[in-house]
Amino acid sequence: MWESLSMNEHNDEDKRQIRQHRPQELFAERPAATDRPPESSRAAEFVELEHLSEHNSPRASDATAAKPAMDAMAREATLDDASTAVEDPFQQHHVKIEYDGSRFSLKKLWGFVGPGLLVSQALLDPGNIESDISQADTSGYQLLWLLLAAHIICIFVQSLAARLGVITGRHLAQHIRAQYPLPFATVFWLLSELAIIGADIQEVIGTATALHILTTIPMWAGVIITAVDSFLFLYVQRLGVRVTELVFGLMITTLAVCFWVEMVLIKPDAKEMFKGMFVPRIPRGSIVQAVGIIGCVLMPHNLYLHSALVGSRKLDRREETREGAIRQAMHYFRIETSASLIYAYLINMAVVVVFCKAFEMMRAEGVAYVASLAEGANVLSHVLGNGSKYVYAIGLLAIGQSTTMTGTLSGQYVTEGFWNMPVKPWQRVLITRAISLVPALIVAVTATAHIDLLSEIINVIQAVVLSFTIIPLLKLQAYAEVVGPEFVFGRIAKAMAAFLMAAIITLNAYMVVSVIPLDSAGMYVAMVAVVATYVLVLSYTVMFPLRCVWSRRMLVDRAPACVRWLFGRATLSVSTVPS
Repeated sequence: MWESLSMNEHNDEDKRQIRQHRPQELFAERPAATDRPPESSRAAEFVELEHLSEHNSPRASDATAAKPAMDAMAREATLDDASTAVEDPFQQHHVKIEYDGSRFSLKKLWGFVGPGLLVSQALLDPGNIESDISQADTSGYQLLWLLLAAHIICIFVQSLAARLGVITGRHLAQHIRAQYPLPFATVFWLLSELAIIGADIQEVIGTATALHILTTIPMWAGVIITAVDSFLFLYVQRLGVRVTELVFGLMITTLAVCFWVEMVLIKPDAKEMFKGMFVPRIPRGSIVQAVGIIGCVLMPHNLYLHSALVGSRKLDRREETREGAIRQAMHYFRIETSASLIYAYLINMAVVVVFCKAFEMMRAEGVAYVASLAEGANVLSHVLGNGSKYVYAIGLLAIGQSTTMTGTLSGQYVTEGFWNMPVKPWQRVLITRAISLVPALIVAVTATAHIDLLSEIINVIQAVVLSFTIIPLLKLQAYAEVVGPEFVFGRIAKAMAAFLMAAIITLNAYMVVSVIPLDSAGMYVAMVAVVATYVLVLSYTVMFPLRCVWSRRMLVDRAPACVRWLFGRATLSVSTVPS
């Protein structure tokens, strides 16, 4: 599937040849100099000063005096030599990270805290809270271990997304557009936009539900208010990346406090809770629910977002410090991502535990209930008192508002990365809200009872899109031409990535098939056709050689004409990597 490349398998000559075209050169149509004119001008001043000091200065002391100024300019010119986007919303507020080769420190870690928090929002959006409520109803505490396993897998996948962005200075959407032909990239873009809009629908309806609980306004009015007030959050971005990360951190903490308080008040069965967390078991009839838990945690647009957000940290990318600075950044981002997603797990666990106990108490009393996002407030109100539903609504409102903004950021990076087309945040909000507003209003006005069905359809879409996102993410990091010989996957990493890819694709395929009602021969035919198409397209995505591979010419020389045409012969004429 992938060519056998390993960091230990490259000799010195191979490394010198590969270093002649760093990963940034794959994006030659968008040179870094045009992206950052102030830094490029400082670099020019440095070169001029160096020239004058060497050739025009009659005294060595003059050159010595000029050296500190030259060093400062060189440092500025080489910080973050590959920005993650032409129209990065935080471009004027990047956090500079100095590399000193020191050991781990909390002060240094604080400089990297932020991107993981923003990414963790998606694991707590209203769609995931509804999945937690459904899990509590159908399987109780028994799938808490699987929820934990899904978050651990998510830590690994999100760390890979951050790794790609840190090493190359470019995010996933830009890489896909650079390495795949236009038709393929267009399909990737359409699927990604579909997943983002689907998640946006869940977030809008969830926030509208919270407003309905707090103010008793109709659902349709809450949908409109939610669609409009997202523009107010755009102002936060103007205050800088650290302020934005702080605001989102407060939002997620609001949700955490709300459910942790209710977990303490409801007094769950601690023995069953810990047994569910660490003893693997799947109740009979809960296979689809189990697969859905993994699908709800792994979000495709999160991979685009994470690979872009790490670009808000400006690393010292001078030749002598580049590798050390990148490895340090990857280490700290792994820690930050792990802590953020474990934090998200503890919140998801609290939601499941609270509703497990609430449903047990209602069943013991013989009271009928509905396990849904909208009815969750009534369930808690019956068990803990009227005030608990407002605590529930406040947490839901906080996370609904924050996830709408992270969804907007994801869409912005995706559009810019695939099309090199700067999109202002307010334009992105206007487009996504206009598209998501129609189905959200239809559900809010006609049948709020069908929100569960809509969420199920959206989760299936997310599962399909995830497969087409995880493949390029893992595949790109198996090529030294993309990430460099120092950071390319070794054989063990490739084997683990291939296993992870196969497992995620299999689970997502099962999730898609499980929602097809097999009540007639025609539906069986439809299922076979869907699975065959899915496998065929994914196989093509896995085997398709990247543009950087075409530069080696060996595939072109050995492949028959029909195979060259099948794998995109047109890419030969547009590849930007020197042969």
